[in-house]
Amino acid sequence: MNIGFLYIIIVMILLGISIPVGDYAMETIPVWLFTALTLTVSSIILLPAAKIYDKVVWKTLGTKYYYGIFMQALFTCVLYTVFLLYGLSYTNVIAAGVINSMVPAIVLLLSFLLLGERLNIRKIIAISLAVCAVLIMEVVGVRVVGEASWMGNIFMILAVTSLAMFYVYAKKFAVQIPPLTMSAGLCVMGLFMTLPMAVFESLTFDWESLTAITWAIIVAYAFSGWVLAYTFTYLGMPKVPASTVGMATAIIPVTATVFAVSFLGETLRVVDGVALVLVIISIFIAESKDNTDKALENSRMEGISYNSEEQVNETK
Repeated sequence: MNIGFLYIIIVMILLGISIPVGDYAMETIPVWLFTALTLTVSSIILLPAAKIYDKVVWKTLGTKYYYGIFMQALFTCVLYTVFLLYGLSYTNVIAAGVINSMVPAIVLLLSFLLLGERLNIRKIIAISLAVCAVLIMEVVGVRVVGEASWMGNIFMILAVTSLAMFYVYAKKFAVQIPPLTMSAGLCVMGLFMTLPMAVFESLTFDWESLTAITWAIIVAYAFSGWVLAYTFTYLGMPKVPASTVGMATAIIPVTATVFAVSFLGETLRVVDGVALVLVIISIFIAESKDNTDKALENSRMEGISYNSEEQVNETK
C-alpha cells in the first residue's frame, strides 16, 4: 500500500467524522450559513499557508486551472456539502454514512468513461458489495418511512454523485497545482458561491443562539473537513488511480458509525453491522493485487509523480 493511499484513508476518516458533526451542527445553524462560516475559517488558514509554502502567484495560474478549481469547489464545497447536510435532516447518521459508499460505483464508471481507467473483475465485485451494503441499509433496515425517507435518499444520492465528480476532476488537476494552493482555491471559490444564500439565511438567524461549543464545532469542521481533508486529498491523488480513491470512500460509513455510536448515542443494529462488514470486505478486495499488477502500477505512479514535480515547478 503506497503513501498516496494512506493519505486518502486519512481523508475518508475525516469525511466520516464530518457527517455526525454536520448533523449535530444542523440542530442550531442553517445549511448555507454553516457552510459559509466553515469555508471562511478554512480560507483564513489556507490562503497564508499557500503563500508561504507554495509561494503561489494566483494571477499566473491561468484560465484552465481556475476552471478546474471552480468545478471542484462547486462539486464539494457547494453541492456535496449542501446535499449532505439537507439529507441529514431526513435520515440518520449511520444510514447517511453507508449511502456514501455508493461513491465507488459512480467514481469507477466516471473513471472509465472520462479518464480511460480500465475495469476488472476484482473492482466490479468490490463495487457490488458496496452497493449491496447500501441496499441492505435502505431496503431492509430503513428507519424513516414515507416522504421523509425518499427526500433523504434523493439528497444523499445527489451528494455522493457530486463527490464522485469531484474525485474525477481532482484526479485530472491534482498533479498540476500544489496541494495547499488547490485547497485554498477551493475554499475561497466555495465561499463566494455559498455567500449569497448564507447572507440571506443570516438575516433571520438568531446569532445569540451560537454558543462557544457551536463555534468550536464550526472551527473543528473547517480544520478537519476542509483544511486537512483537501490537503491530504491533493497529496494522495497523484499517487493512486481515481477508481481506488472511489473505493476508499467505503471507509466513510465505518468512521461515521463508530463516531455516531460512541459520541452521539446512535444504536448500531444488526443490519448496520452487516452493511459495514460488506463495506470493509469491498475495500480489501479492491486493494488486493497480484505482484504483476503492483509492479505495473508502481511504475506508472512513479512516472506520474515525476511529471507532477515538473508541472509544480512550472506553475511556481
